[in-house]
Amino acid sequence: MFNIFSWQHLLILTVIALVVVGPKDLPRMMRTMAQWAGKGRSVASDLRRGLQDLTSTTELDGLRTELNALKRKHPLSSLEEDLKQPIIDDRTPRG
Repeated sequence: MFNIFSWQHLLILTVIALVVVGPKDLPRMMRTMAQWAGKGRSVASDLRRGLQDLTSTTELDGLRTELNALKRKHPLSSLEEDLKQPIIDDRTPRG
């Protein structure tokens, strides 16, 4: 924020605030402004975090869809089911 204003601008604003508000109420006004700035940063941070969560959720849904499509198209997708079958059939008589 301070890269917008030069030191001269900040000095002029401080002098104007000192004259308009007065030296007695200036610390209270500065504290109130700092609290507002903190609340604004908190809201912006929460909004950014929510948007990142939403973006990551939609990306994960897209990846899940793509993975399921690849599973259906891949010729070895039935290999897992074949591996679950027993190699020796216990029902056949040995002899």
